[in-house]
Amino acid sequence: MTAMPAALSSILAVDFGNVNTRAVLLELVDGTYTVVAQAEERTTAGFPNHDVSIGLGRIARQIGISTGRMMLSPDNRLIMPEQADRSGVDGFIATASIGRPLRTVLVGLVPEISVASALRAAAGTYIDILDTITLEDDRPVQERLNAIILARPDLIFMAGGTDDGARGPVLELARLVRTAVSLMRGHAPLVLYAGNSDLRDDLKQMIGGVADIFFTDNVRPTREIERLEAAQAELGSAYNRFAGQRGMGFDTVSRLTQLGVLPNAQSYHLVTEYLGRIGGPKSNVMVIDIGASASTISAWVSGHVSTSIRTDIGLGASARSTLDIVGLEAIDRWLPFITYEDEILSYAMNKTLRPGLVPDTLRAMYLEHGFLRAAIAGLVDAARPTWTPNSALDDLSQPLQHFDRIIGAGAGLCNTGRPGMSAMLLLDALQPRGVVRLQLDNAALIPALGALARLNPEAAVQLMDGGGFEDLGTAVSLTGTPRAGRAAAEVTIVTRGVTEKHKIEAGMLWLHEVSPGTQADVTIRTARGMSINGARKVKFTMAGGSAGLIVDTRGRPLSLAVDAKGFAAQLSNWYAQSTGDPVREVSIGWLEDMMAENIAGVQRETVTQPAKRRFGRGPKPPKASKIRGNSPAGIRDSSELPEVPVYDTAKPASGGRRGVKKLGKKDAAASDAPAPQTELSDDDLRNLLS
Repeated sequence: MTAMPAALSSILAVDFGNVNTRAVLLELVDGTYTVVAQAEERTTAGFPNHDVSIGLGRIARQIGISTGRMMLSPDNRLIMPEQADRSGVDGFIATASIGRPLRTVLVGLVPEISVASALRAAAGTYIDILDTITLEDDRPVQERLNAIILARPDLIFMAGGTDDGARGPVLELARLVRTAVSLMRGHAPLVLYAGNSDLRDDLKQMIGGVADIFFTDNVRPTREIERLEAAQAELGSAYNRFAGQRGMGFDTVSRLTQLGVLPNAQSYHLVTEYLGRIGGPKSNVMVIDIGASASTISAWVSGHVSTSIRTDIGLGASARSTLDIVGLEAIDRWLPFITYEDEILSYAMNKTLRPGLVPDTLRAMYLEHGFLRAAIAGLVDAARPTWTPNSALDDLSQPLQHFDRIIGAGAGLCNTGRPGMSAMLLLDALQPRGVVRLQLDNAALIPALGALARLNPEAAVQLMDGGGFEDLGTAVSLTGTPRAGRAAAEVTIVTRGVTEKHKIEAGMLWLHEVSPGTQADVTIRTARGMSINGARKVKFTMAGGSAGLIVDTRGRPLSLAVDAKGFAAQLSNWYAQSTGDPVREVSIGWLEDMMAENIAGVQRETVTQPAKRRFGRGPKPPKASKIRGNSPAGIRDSSELPEVPVYDTAKPASGGRRGVKKLGKKDAAASDAPAPQTELSDDDLRNLLS
């Protein structure tokens, strides 16, 4: 590894993501570290390169072009240390979220207690839970053995039994694990135990002869208390050992840095803890990163920091699994048009196969943002119990804790092109209450800060305190039920001695420009029935931002229109209010049930076929069944699907679409008369199924 000089006047920090590789160049200017350049390139871990060092070379050239300094030697190696002519850099740090997660089988006693805590502990690093074995598992012993063996896990994570609690049931599961591991010749996984600490000697004697077993603190020492930090640290160490063997050119990159390639989730934990501590024990902070393949959320709540990682939630390669986890309805509730499950599923599959795709139409943008909002909400719901370890049985139906600062990261949030739109997406998904400072990590600085803190803590602190994040502004979210057409709040803003007063109508997102570098004194009084975190009046001083002051009078929880037309108008207005662009009204064609329209203009046949599941607001046909658990995309058994007649197409009305006939007054009476049966043509079938 390259030794780094004591005084680092310039540092190149690179984060390797599944889709994009991002870099920032940090320089010591007048005794303070400052971001002087940033760049982004596609990650080259996949076909045709299979080598992340190629992307590193490309991004170094891009940094060199923007700064006018040579970064690479003639043989395409990063120049280190910095030369007299200012070519190269003194230091290089690298982080990554790319690569296969640690394949893990979870073994525990009770799903609602020890298993739930183990799942939250596993969420602290890049882990993929392949199967879960519990005492309540009704599969025969042979099937459970086969499940472990065929999964070929890298790790078996065992939990169960409170301290001084259950012994027999835990030992029974341990015998199952021992048998499975002994049969996995040539692929013995690591075993990590985080259960009843009284059983460590028994388990070491039972499993130690067939696999390496490690012990850590019980994740559930009592029924009410949860302790995840020690288990998360051990899981992180196991992933780091595994990640060191991932290939893809990381061996070349590792030789350039003193620290090796660090998992960027550790950086989120460190940065969130620092921001929480400087804000005080009562200042809650959240950092949320929705990536292409993995998502991370780190929260400082009541003096405690917790970080969760989901390798199955993302907007790219994990889009399909995100759909499985959050469910179709969670995405559809944000779509201002009537659709079918096929469209949502197809969008998820396309993003999974081509993670770098970006929305290129208005409809695709709504789908992308629907996935984004649902992913954020799902990530928060899964992580919330870890924020309060002394009350691990928290009720998720309660409102989200108040946060003083929320930082968003990931291309889905940072690359909207409109600061107000990014703020709106955060407010929609999280529905915070009260006054909150909104920021974006659009330079992917957080991964770099966590790694930098290991080399030069002072430099990391300077960057965090020196405006390394983009300030969106301050959002004030009102609680209550807004009354349409009435004022919800009165706002007084004093900027540079100039006073402005505004009345804000209920049910809208109101943005007021407060430029970066400017401060404003704000006073807000709410109307009857509305409050700001329980108060009718708040007064605060805010720093300016790219979106400025945001007053959200839509109420909490958000009140979404039930009918399709009403929600389309509602959402279109919110986008216009957040961006300042004209309202882009939803096409009337998007609000029509195309399947029903086709059926209305065709004639009954005796052949039957399964009905496609329809989504959208307004009257719907009776539900045939409900979505099950985590079944893929909510697919139901074919035996549950209703039979729907296949219709023959009638001649299109003049000027109408092929195969669609709209009934007017003259046609109403005639519509009940039987029509002659005709054979379905290929064109007719295509039109019917479109």
